[in-house]
Amino acid sequence: MQSLTSSPFAVAALLLVVLLACHEVGFRLGCRVAKVDDDYKRRVDMIRNAILALVTFLVGFSFAGAGARFIDRQDMIVKEANAIGTAYLRAMLLPEPQRGQLQAELRQYTADRIELLGSYDDSAIRALLVRAGTTQNRFWQIGIAGVGTDREFANFMLPPLNDVIDIHSEHLYAARRHVPSPILVVIVIAAAIGMAMIGFDNGLVRRRFFLLSTSFAVVSAASLWMTIDLDRPRHGFLRATNQPYIDLLGSMKP
Repeated sequence: MQSLTSSPFAVAALLLVVLLACHEVGFRLGCRVAKVDDDYKRRVDMIRNAILALVTFLVGFSFAGAGARFIDRQDMIVKEANAIGTAYLRAMLLPEPQRGQLQAELRQYTADRIELLGSYDDSAIRALLVRAGTTQNRFWQIGIAGVGTDREFANFMLPPLNDVIDIHSEHLYAARRHVPSPILVVIVIAAAIGMAMIGFDNGLVRRRFFLLSTSFAVVSAASLWMTIDLDRPRHGFLRATNQPYIDLLGSMKP
């Protein structure tokens, strides 16, 4: 899957090819049937409609879940940007050199978030995640050094830094939540069988109905692709915007 998703549209093209191929296989099988009575045709129609109805339900259910998770990731970005901004403002209360050090670390951390959300390279993403953990350790140590032994000041200064660290874990978990691959495989197989049944039905009457069948294949492939794309934030074409990080970085004046 990862090799295919290196190009966001490769999955859509593959799904369309698979569905059209299944239609052609079904059509050729239908043409092999020598004689069809009305009873046989009704059963073919019943099975075809049942399969297509099941595919519609599965795709709709999966798409709704993927859309909800997409919105959750977008909300998480806003939440994380707000937490970083709060920590940056409170860092102004620290004495030097901790003030400048912490603000510089938070600026770099925000820049890394922008790069992380825009990257399609797995190795770059892993490197940025490792760097995030290292940066978190550094600004936590800077915060502890800045507050010293003042417990009341620590209770005011350190919670925003802790929020930044916690929200990173929440964001990472949200990015890894998606429809399990076996379920997606079942949906694709069901859609392929449904498309083959359409082709088989066309083969029984020796007519391809090319425009209608192709239109249905395109719509089905697009729906499946959108479901997969929404649910794969590391590889998908549709990504939650990183504009909150960009706006935040622009406001972080040294």
